[in-house]
Amino acid sequence: LAQAFWLSPFPPLPLPATSHTYTFTHRQTPHNLALLNPPSPFWLHLHVFNYICSSEPQPTNPPCACPRSGKLSLPTKPSSSPRFCLSLSARLHPEGRSSFIHHSATSPQVYYIALEHSRPSVLFRSEHLHPRSHSCQPAGWEFARLRDFAPTARAKMDGHEAPSEAAGPELPTSGVAQMSTLARKKAALGAKESIKQTAANVLMQLALDDDNKHAVREAGGLKKLVSLLTSPDIDVQLNVLGALTNLALADQNKVEIRELQAIPKIVDLMDSEEELVREKVVEVIWNLAGNDENRLALLYAEAVRKLLDVLPSNSKLSELSERGNYIVSSALGALANLAVHPENQTAIREGGGLKKAVDLVSGTQGPEKTKERAANCIENLSLDRENREQIRILGGSAHLVRMLLSANDDWVRAAAGAIKNLSVDEESKADIAKQEGVRALVDLLLHQDMVIVGKSAECLGNFANEAEYRQKIRELGGIDKLLSLLDAGTPDEARLAAAGAILNMAVDDACKVTIKDSRGIDKLVMLLNASLPLTLRAVASMALTNLAAEEECAAAIAEAGGVNALIQSMGKPTDDVLQEKASSALWNLSVVDSVKATIRKAGGIPFLLSVFEFSTFVPAIENSLGTLLSLAETQENRFAIAQAGAVNLLIKLLESEHPSVLEKAAGVMWNLSHEESVQHSVRKLGGLKSVIALLSSDSPLIRFNAVGSLPLLTEQMDNVHECVELGVISPLVDLLASETNVLALQNVAQTLGNIAEGHEQFQQSIAELQGLKRLVDVMLTWSDKLREQRLEAADNPLSAGSGDANTQELLAKCCYAVWLICQKHEANQLIFAEADGLAALVSLLPSEGDETLLELAAGATCALCEANAPNKERFREENGLEPLIHLLEHENDAVKLNAAKALCHLAENEDNRRIIRELGGLERLVQLLSH
Repeated sequence: LAQAFWLSPFPPLPLPATSHTYTFTHRQTPHNLALLNPPSPFWLHLHVFNYICSSEPQPTNPPCACPRSGKLSLPTKPSSSPRFCLSLSARLHPEGRSSFIHHSATSPQVYYIALEHSRPSVLFRSEHLHPRSHSCQPAGWEFARLRDFAPTARAKMDGHEAPSEAAGPELPTSGVAQMSTLARKKAALGAKESIKQTAANVLMQLALDDDNKHAVREAGGLKKLVSLLTSPDIDVQLNVLGALTNLALADQNKVEIRELQAIPKIVDLMDSEEELVREKVVEVIWNLAGNDENRLALLYAEAVRKLLDVLPSNSKLSELSERGNYIVSSALGALANLAVHPENQTAIREGGGLKKAVDLVSGTQGPEKTKERAANCIENLSLDRENREQIRILGGSAHLVRMLLSANDDWVRAAAGAIKNLSVDEESKADIAKQEGVRALVDLLLHQDMVIVGKSAECLGNFANEAEYRQKIRELGGIDKLLSLLDAGTPDEARLAAAGAILNMAVDDACKVTIKDSRGIDKLVMLLNASLPLTLRAVASMALTNLAAEEECAAAIAEAGGVNALIQSMGKPTDDVLQEKASSALWNLSVVDSVKATIRKAGGIPFLLSVFEFSTFVPAIENSLGTLLSLAETQENRFAIAQAGAVNLLIKLLESEHPSVLEKAAGVMWNLSHEESVQHSVRKLGGLKSVIALLSSDSPLIRFNAVGSLPLLTEQMDNVHECVELGVISPLVDLLASETNVLALQNVAQTLGNIAEGHEQFQQSIAELQGLKRLVDVMLTWSDKLREQRLEAADNPLSAGSGDANTQELLAKCCYAVWLICQKHEANQLIFAEADGLAALVSLLPSEGDETLLELAAGATCALCEANAPNKERFREENGLEPLIHLLEHENDAVKLNAAKALCHLAENEDNRRIIRELGGLERLVQLLSH
């Protein structure tokens, strides 16, 4: 019988008036949301059993398509009334449509079959940014679960996937049944027109096959068909439009049809007096609108305006014929595809399309499909911010919520899709919530239709971006319902949507507790299983990232085996996104001290390093660096990281063109440099040059991390010599003049001190490059700030904090640098004094200062006055003797010792000896003899 179908001649045209058309809809579950490129359209092959055909318009129990197996299931048993039964094997496009069958009443066993079957999938992208709270790791990400994942500060969406066949408008194909129902006027037309009409009809049938779509184009068929659009023969127009409908399902054909300037001709036929012609034009437009450039071309050809003219008010739907209602429904489908383009979103709004779509959604007149497709149209129109606001003002939110509460599953699916896009705005969220939309969405999580369940979870994911709605969803029991969807047996699409909603819920501390107490962490860890889709595993990793920001949840994740599962997600089977999300979760987990060791013992370090070696995906590299940055806070981990070959990989990353990578690679190098073995490895592997180059970076964070490692690296004498040869002194001195970060300045001063220690040549180089003068400037500036901080603390004790301590530490390290730069170097001693350095130093000697500061200030005084008569006198003139004498009574022995040493050098001056005696210095020194 299958062969009989393909070999049967086409019936004479037009068909007898006794012929009938049967339409049945096949359904499918939507394709995996993770697919950004769905499969190409495929076609049906029908096998017709010899059941007696009925003249009733539609079977009550139609066959159903399964897109994965490529089979069409039959009703379990035929109806008792006359019906026909089909056995169909098929490969389906993700958004298939319907089949049309003609039969001749005079020969009921012969069937002429044309298939209306599929729509091209139009994919739109949505972007979601995941803000982080950083210490040395992300505290968590907020994430708007739509159809696709990408980074905005809130749930702003620039795009979404077009509704799938199960959720939205189907795209048409054409068959002989529809193309030849008008009587031909043979008297007016000759054989040539009949040949053209028949040839177009055959091409229409041939174009049901994918290969033939391309073959027709390559044979020049599109050009010929387009030339026939202006034919005066209605049947020619119908068959040409039918052929173009089928051919336009191929992407290359969409492009060529536009390039042949066919779009204006097609749109012009919307003005035809023949209703069937207008119907076919709408179908062609619908298919052509699957291409972005075509959407714009259709706009310029007035297609948007003419399609809007087709749409009646809701009250007029009941007055339309069956075909008229079909045209309205198809026009809404075409507008939904056109509404992907921003210019069309504006044009539809300015043409009154929003009001019409909302009106059609609100009413009870007309076919159910019209209301469904109006909601699909609103879904895509809601990609535009102004449209969302207008839809809300027009009451669209309330009507869509009512659709959610209906018993019609198609309506519920379509309404959920539209609400998903509308709910990215706070105002729309509030409007939907006011209509009890949140409660309705939570209730729909228990629906039997898993497509509806998934869409409801997506909507809740958007609501969960606001603290107010997170609390409401939690109070309505939404967390437990969402967690139940994570169990095995739930379709992956619904699990993905539920995991995305849990991800957003996990931003809230109370929700974290509920998720943990409901064993949600165990379920999320199970979603990391390597047998599951990568996208699902990535979203589960993101949810664990948010949960891991809370210490008890982090411990629970580790206890549930999450650390090992996340580490395994870094290896095959994996992809860039999964590596990024898994390493992000590990980053948050690594903040907990006990988990640091767990990650190392589970073999996580080699997996993290493998990202640097084999991946070019910057977010994954960045998160892996962040994890290592945290892990390297312990000595055991530093040894393990270094032994795994990290230093060489990090040196390569220090030459990256990405600032975020440079920043974190320098940070990891800083932490690792606490180990002497690493200090030597960095030099031997040529890393000092890269670190020094980063000192001139425009990024404060890169400079901060780069200079942070230098005090450690310059602990080794060989490193000091190589750093000087590489020109490190000049950028360090420049940083003293330009840097404002107190911690960075600390490390600059300490590094200069390390370089100068015991090297007269290096002492001289620092002075020649104005290093001493810059140190004096820093000391004067920050000693003033220290006095301000102390006055503020005196007035408001609660304001005293780390600022005072950091400032004193900076001044102490400046004294350290001065001490080592000027020690036993008379020229440098004088340079420092001439730059008013002694006055700056004296201001630091009062005994209320930090012990380390006082110790190093007294030590610097000793170094500056040793064998330098002018400095001895200048120090006295700056009134430095009295505070120095007071330090002899300080409780810290190191402070007393350095103060005594300084007085020893100062007492070589006669005037100084007298003043020391007059100020009670002798008595204090005598007391030290019995210390």
